[in-house]
Amino acid sequence: MKISLLAILTILTLASCSGDDEGSGVTTLTLDVIGLQKLSSNAEYEAWITVAGSPVSLGRFTDVNFPKEFRTSSQMLNAADNFMLSIEPGNDNSTAISNSVILKGNFMGNSATLSVEQAIGNFSNASGKFVLKTPTDNANGVDNGNDESGIYFYDPNTATPGLRLPDLSAGWVYQGWVILPTAKGDVYVSTGTFTSSTGTDDFAPYSSQKNPAPAFPGEDFLNNTVAPAGVTFPTDLRGKNVFISIEPANDTSAEPFFLRPLNGTANDLSPVLNSMNFNSASFPIGSVAIN
Repeated sequence: MKISLLAILTILTLASCSGDDEGSGVTTLTLDVIGLQKLSSNAEYEAWITVAGSPVSLGRFTDVNFPKEFRTSSQMLNAADNFMLSIEPGNDNSTAISNSVILKGNFMGNSATLSVEQAIGNFSNASGKFVLKTPTDNANGVDNGNDESGIYFYDPNTATPGLRLPDLSAGWVYQGWVILPTAKGDVYVSTGTFTSSTGTDDFAPYSSQKNPAPAFPGEDFLNNTVAPAGVTFPTDLRGKNVFISIEPANDTSAEPFFLRPLNGTANDLSPVLNSMNFNSASFPIGSVAIN
C-alpha cells in the first residue's frame, strides 16, 4: 500500500532546504533506461520509490524516451530505500502499485542501478532444451509421422525438465512461443503460459485428444480447426525460431512481451534435444540519480 497521508505530510513539513530546488523542499530524480519498449493494451509505466517500506508514486509515462525527470519531496527522496518501475493497466484509477515490477534497484547514496533480475528473478543459470515430438497423437509411443509438428520443453529420454528458469516474482508468468512464417508475415503462436518447468501449461487447443500431454510445458500443433489465420496444422517446426518470454500476469496482448530470456531454433526430431541460449539483450537496464 502507499505511504500514509500523515507520513507524507510529516515528511513535507520536515523537509530541509539543503540540496533541493532553490529551498523549495523539492528535488529532481532522473531516470535513464536502455532497452525499454513501448507497452500495448494502453498499459503504462509507473515510477516509484519506497519510503519506510511503503511505495510512493513519482508518476506514469507511456513513451520510452530517456532520460526522464521526476520532482518530489527532498526529504522523501533522502529517505528512499529503493526505486521500482512497474507496469500498470491503462486508465487504472488505483493508487496501489501492481505486482508487475519490471526494474528495481536499491539506493546507494544518491543513485541506484536498475535491473530486471532485482525485480523479477535471478537468470544467471538460465538454460533451455526442447524436443520436437507429438505425444498427444502418437499411438503407443510410436511416431505417427508428424513429430515435426509438436514441441515440448523436456527430455523424453529421462522425463526431466528441459528448462532451467528461476521462480518469478508475483505478477509475472512464462510463455512459450514459435514463430511461423506466412504469406502475410510472421505469426507468433503460443505454446501456453506456465510458472514451473514441471507440470503442464494452461494451453492445449492445438493438441490431439488421443493421449494426455507430458507433464511439462509444450504443445502439439495438430488441430487445424483452431489454427491462427494464415497457418495450417499440422506444420513443420524445423528451422523455426522458438523462445520463452516473460509476460505480465494480466497482459491481454496476443503478441509476446519483449522480455525473452531463452531463444533457440528447432532442428532435430525426438529423441534429439534442441538447445536454447540465454538472451540477455532482451532485458532493459537502467539507473536513477537524485540531482
